[in-house]
This record gives sequence, C-alpha cells and structure tokens, in this order.
Amino acid sequence: MADELTAAMVAPLEGPVPLDSGGWRAAREAAQSTLAGLAVRRAGAGPFRVTDHDVRVALGNGGVETDDEPFAWSPRTARRALGLAAVRSLLGGETRTPHEAVRARLADSDRGVREGGQTMSQLDRWVASLPGAGRSAVAAEAVTWATRLWCALDWSALSAPLVGRDHWWDSPHSALLALRGRAEVRTRLADLVVLSGPRRESVRAELALVALVEALRARADAEPAPSRVVGWWPDSGHIVCLEPHPSVLALAADAVSLVLAGGPPSRIVAA
Repeated sequence: MADELTAAMVAPLEGPVPLDSGGWRAAREAAQSTLAGLAVRRAGAGPFRVTDHDVRVALGNGGVETDDEPFAWSPRTARRALGLAAVRSLLGGETRTPHEAVRARLADSDRGVREGGQTMSQLDRWVASLPGAGRSAVAAEAVTWATRLWCALDWSALSAPLVGRDHWWDSPHSALLALRGRAEVRTRLADLVVLSGPRRESVRAELALVALVEALRARADAEPAPSRVVGWWPDSGHIVCLEPHPSVLALAADAVSLVLAGGPPSRIVAA
C-alpha cells in the first residue's frame, strides 16, 4: 500500500494543465464568477461554511451524517486532530512510534490546561476532563488513525510534506461565505485526503472542493500551480486520483451551488 499511495502522490501530473495553464486560469475565473453570483443572491441568508461533508450530504451520500445534531467531541471526532499531531511529531523526529506520539499529544493537553495556557483549544479541554477509561478510548482511536497514515506513505519520497493543513477560502463578495479544503498531507504535486465511510459517487465532487479552494486562494497575478488531489480509504486501501483538469473546478463550483441551494449546512465539522 505504501508504494501505491506514494506513487499517486509523486507521479507527474497528467492532463493539459501543466502545458496550458490558461485553461486552468479561465476555469478559476469562471468558478469565481459563479461563487460571486451565489454570494450576492444569498446575501442576508446567514453564514455558509461549505465543507466536503456538506457536498457529500447535498449529493445524497451523507448516510447517517445527515442529522442535525450539533458537533460534539468523541473518540471518533477527536482521532483526526490527535492523529495528525502525532504524525507531525513522528515526521519531525520528536517521537518514534504512533503510540508514543499520541501519548505525548495528550500529555500536552493536560499540561496546557493545568497551566492555563492561552492557546488551549476545546479539544484540549475536553481531553483533559476525561476519566481514565475515556482517555484510553480516545488514545486507541487516535493511535489507530495515526498508524494507518504513518505506514501508508514512504515519507522519504515526498518533497517537504505538510501534515494536517486545512485551507479556507473566504469570499471577497460576502463575509458570510467560505469554503474549506480539507487535506491530511500536502506536497507541491498532490494533496492527500483520508476518506471514511463507503465508496460513493460524490467523492469526485468532494475532492474537487479541495482543488477549488487551492485555486481560489492563489493570487490573481500568480502563475497557477495546480496539484492532484488523492483520496484514500484506509479501511479498503482504495485510491481515487483527481487530476487538475479545468473541469474539476467547474465540478466543485456546481457542487457548492447545490449545497447553497439546499439551505445552510447541517453543521460545521470542527476537525
């Protein structure tokens, strides 16, 4: 699996974009125009923070996630944030195993809350408040998540990987509209998204949102530097690659339009 996933992250980009950046730039401008129109039409309708979860639900693939229950920390919702911190620790040589890395991250939460650190998050406070059994459950989920990601890649083959950097794009036309591009690992050539749940038809639109956010965040006068988006299901090992074709940006803009047409997202995923 490490060979296959690493190959998807480092392979040369396919399609016309590297040879014809004008097509990518035109697609970005078209997406910007679509989103500007949406922002104007939705003015006064309340804040919209569109994520891959919202795209999945709008396309009818939300499953049990379509409920309106507010977000709450649990071993399952905390595993990504803790697991990413663990992988960053491993990549930096600060720890040697996922178990050690997760344990160190939990200890940081305890220490920060105890000392009254100003940078403590809701997750840190929640972790520090757990009894022993709860902490064990949280640690087990995070260790499993971190181990899968850590063992899935040949990290030495990646060029300056960034772990756990979700990116947001805020609409210049409305302070109420923002899009999130979630990715677990980013390199110059590719962004890796760890997927969960069943394999679904909406996954290309979910991954396209990552590409759209990156395109929109680029400076208008900068040369486009599109990248591949790689989706990976740890449970099955299945991989989906989305090459940076201009049609990807159109797909994402259409998906955002569908989300906004259906009303406000059901919830904001915190991690």
